Amino acid sequence: MTKRPTRDDWNRMKAERRARVSGTPNRAFRQRRPRETDPGAIFFRGLVLVGLLGFSVFEATERFPEYLGPVVAATSLQTMKGEVSHVRDGDTIEVNGVPIRFGSLDCAERDTQEGQRATARMRSLISGETLTCHLNGRSSYDRKIGSCQLSDGRDLAAAMMAERLCDRFW
Repeated sequence: MTKRPTRDDWNRMKAERRARVSGTPNRAFRQRRPRETDPGAIFFRGLVLVGLLGFSVFEATERFPEYLGPVVAATSLQTMKGEVSHVRDGDTIEVNGVPIRFGSLDCAERDTQEGQRATARMRSLISGETLTCHLNGRSSYDRKIGSCQLSDGRDLAAAMMAERLCDRFW
């Protein structure tokens, strides 16, 4: 019967294996580099990290409103409520006379067959509905960029993507 290795045996075998792999004794292998303690460098790294995190959150709210619906409302610059006065195409509507382009939605142009289907579906989704729209402060041509929710809380862009009438705008 063979004897089971103890914890000390395992540690000794691990140290020997490290020494063989690295070609150096175990003590040299385990030495660590001293940490940088310059306060300016630490502050700069933290500032860069916070900036990247903020940019990532902004991009996520712009591109994925169907997953981050309540966050979009919190980051919007302007919120408006009203009925749709005109449907331009599958990804642009007018609410209270303000043209709104859905920032996360890319539909086919209205002069194509897919574009006509998307426009018709948008009309049927919003008929008789009061929309709540969150504008992010950006514009594209004459349109404000934002997102709109139906009265039951569903995001219009997410509904169009779920029905595969439109794609996500990258």
